[in-house]
Amino acid sequence: MHTLPVQLAGKCCVSSENNTLNIGPRIRRARLSKGLRMRDLAQVVGCDESMISKIEAGKVMPSLPMLAKMVDALDRDMASFFGLRIDDYKLVQKPEDRLKVPVDALRGGTGVVYERLVPVAAGNLLEANVHVVAPGGEKIDLITHQGEAVGYLVSGTIELTIDDTTYLMTAGDSFFFKAYLTNSYRNVGPDEARIVWVNTPQVH
Repeated sequence: MHTLPVQLAGKCCVSSENNTLNIGPRIRRARLSKGLRMRDLAQVVGCDESMISKIEAGKVMPSLPMLAKMVDALDRDMASFFGLRIDDYKLVQKPEDRLKVPVDALRGGTGVVYERLVPVAAGNLLEANVHVVAPGGEKIDLITHQGEAVGYLVSGTIELTIDDTTYLMTAGDSFFFKAYLTNSYRNVGPDEARIVWVNTPQVH
């Protein structure tokens, strides 16, 4: 189990512990899971946006009080933030139990809400969401990474574009693609669309 460097007394400082504890990536993943911009988190914590950027990049180590503020602002606790406790999460979730967040801060789009199927916790390898897409809603994802994506359209009608090819999908259709390909989708039907979307590794 990692212990936090209690010697940190100032607002923040440079430290190699950040690389060991992966604080920056953990902060970034938790922030994106809530659909927050760096600016939003900075306002809650009481620092400037550039400081959040440096922390997430691993260039700066936050003090313990500042880290506590950030974890609290992200609706987490220290144990779950560092992946030390998983038993508190329900193994079976009702629809009302699932965390719901708007389309995340790094991706363009409107009218899309993610219902988290995998609990938000450090160390999870898999990411799965139900994408709830309002009529006319769309998501534009120009961010590429290593890994894979697979999905199943539960209801509705969408146009899914992978690289430069567009596919018309109706309920029951599925897709699979390598995550180095750009992708976007749009709800072209009159009703809400629901897509079960699974990524590996976690990217949001």
